[in-house]
Amino acid sequence: MTNSNSLIKEKISINDQLRDLIKTYFNQHPRVSINGLAKRVGVGATTIRRILQSSIKEGPAPHTILNIVSAIYKEKNLGKLLNLLDGPVGECLRENFNAFVSVQTEYTYSHDLNVVLNDKVNYLIYKLAANQSGTTKEAIKDMFGDLGLGRVKELSEIGLLLINDKGIIHAKEKNFSLDVGIAKKHLPELVRFFKPEEVVKGLNIFYTLSESLSEKGIQEVKRIQREAVQKIHQVLSESKFQGDIPYFTINLSETLTVSKSDKEGL
Repeated sequence: MTNSNSLIKEKISINDQLRDLIKTYFNQHPRVSINGLAKRVGVGATTIRRILQSSIKEGPAPHTILNIVSAIYKEKNLGKLLNLLDGPVGECLRENFNAFVSVQTEYTYSHDLNVVLNDKVNYLIYKLAANQSGTTKEAIKDMFGDLGLGRVKELSEIGLLLINDKGIIHAKEKNFSLDVGIAKKHLPELVRFFKPEEVVKGLNIFYTLSESLSEKGIQEVKRIQREAVQKIHQVLSESKFQGDIPYFTINLSETLTVSKSDKEGL
């Protein structure tokens, strides 16, 4: 693990460390503007300016931090990204994204891929193609019509989808990590596939639980969920369980409160 920018032993904030990282990047790349970096990172130029001005009290959202670190270090491997830095930035990334690497899979985090998958049709097609069995043009046409076939053509032309000699469509990156902001945007599309009328078939499940908890209680719920995610991932990865039914799970817990970053629009 590297000690970026010779971090001072004194306690510094996430914003302090990010500000130093960005300033160092600009010093090394004098031709890159704030707007240029913002475009490369996939966040607003206003956010970059506020980091440089130390005007974000609690630091940017974790996915914004991940985008910045990924762009500055030009690193797509999520596991490597989480171990690039010491200090509060590194701690924040590991706390929020360790669940992805704890399942021992080499996840790829790519800003360019995130830009393409910001579109819901592209996202769903790519998600289907990322399954081990891939997908087909027939399945895509059933879901999205000619629009879907057009997107398959576009994604193939830029190398994100690969079509074998049997006509099976596969994603270039099977294990990809999506920006959490984009993932949140697509949640309604995934939930739309939940079919309560087909519960009797035994292929779906739905529970919603709520209660007021202490922080200790919340951490215990998160521990249980992480353990469940790891076990589910083992099932998804074992060849004896693989088939041709596209299947997904969502593991989500949250407080019924509005965060300060939501209010600030970060």
